[in-house]
This record gives sequence, structure tokens and C-alpha cells, in this order.
Amino acid sequence: MKLVNIWKIIFVVYICLLLFFVVVKFNESIDRIISIKESRSAGYWNYNLIPFQSMTRYLQNMTDSYAYTNILGNIIPFSPLGFLIPIIFRKCRKFVKSILICFISIIGIETFQFFTMLGYFDIDDILLNTIGCLIGYSVYGVLRNYIKRARKAQELWRDKNGWNEDKYL
Repeated sequence: MKLVNIWKIIFVVYICLLLFFVVVKFNESIDRIISIKESRSAGYWNYNLIPFQSMTRYLQNMTDSYAYTNILGNIIPFSPLGFLIPIIFRKCRKFVKSILICFISIIGIETFQFFTMLGYFDIDDILLNTIGCLIGYSVYGVLRNYIKRARKAQELWRDKNGWNEDKYL
């Protein structure tokens, strides 16, 4: 099996897990949906469009585990997306294209959560998710540069030592 196909399988599994645990929130109960629906009936909608409103609350309560869970729970699950997009989609290997695809995906997820009442459309979640994607893309960039340097060193070694594959194959 080609390495490209393995990465595609990893990507599909990752997307399924992301949807299952982050978007649909498998670990939560139906009570959350009922709560959001009741809030809407009372005139409160499940969205936050004020940047840093949620994050400020979390940072002020960093001693509480929910603050860590929410911040890291919005960053870590999206790091693989920033890593896998440029690997799977050759046309998206440039930083701007890759992060734009991640950003559009995140907006789609947040919008889905809003309309299905499976969660909240929160601008802070979008920011934290995007930070996760930036971390993932950074890991991709570091690994890509490492692989490029390793290949170049290998080519230099072959040239220096007169390595001729035809001679040995």
C-alpha cells in the first residue's frame, strides 16, 4: 500500500473521530440539546460573536479543570487537521491555502452545531480551533523541511561517494 493511501485512511478516520467526539459530542447527553432548545425558547441563542469573551472567562478560572479542558479541547483536536490537509491535498500545501481550508471547515462545524443545537457557535472556539490548525501546520512544515534536508544530504553523499544505483541493481 502506498504511503499516500495510508495518509488518506488516517485522514478519513480522523475526520470521523472529530465529527463523532467534537462536533456531535458523543460524550454528552440529550440533556444538552434540550437545554439549548429551552434557552432558545426563552430568547437566548446558542452563539457568542464577541471575541475573547469565553476565553477571558476560562483564563480567569484557570484553576478550574473546565477551563483547561475547554481551551485544550478546542486546540488539540484540530492540530491534526492542520497537519493532514497539506499532506492529503497537494494543492493546499501553501500556508494560506491550508489554513483557509481549515478555517472554512471550522466555520462549517460551528455553524452545524448552531443549527442542530449540538453546541454553541462561539467565535472563541473558532480562534482556538484555528490555533490548533496552526500548530498542526507548523509540525507539517518542520517535518517537511527535515525530510527535504535529509534527502539533500543523501543526494550529496551519493554524489560524493560515486554511488550509481545502476551499478548495484
